[in-house]
Amino acid sequence: MSQTLGALIADAQEAYATAAVTYQGATIDQKVKSKPALDKAASQLVALQAKQLDEARKVDAEDEAAMKQLRQQVNNAATLQTGLMTLVAVLTKFI
Repeated sequence: MSQTLGALIADAQEAYATAAVTYQGATIDQKVKSKPALDKAASQLVALQAKQLDEARKVDAEDEAAMKQLRQQVNNAATLQTGLMTLVAVLTKFI
C-alpha cells in the first residue's frame, strides 16, 4: 500500500523531533559527532516539505518501513548518529 509523501514527512518529523530530544540529553562527545547530521536532517526535512508543495509523490511500503525503523533507532542515544545518518539518507532519496 502506497502512502503519500505527507505521511513520510510526518514520520520524518517525528523521528527528527525524537533525535533532537535525544541530542539534548547526549554527552558532549555524542553532540559533537551528531550535530552535523542533525543539522543536515533538519535542512533536508525543510527541503522535502518545500518539494511537497511542488508535486505530489507516492511513498511505497519499503520507504515507510525504513522510516519506522529509523524512529526506533533514534530513541536510543547510543544509536543517535546512525539514526541521523539514516534519516538523512531516506530524505535524500526524495529531494
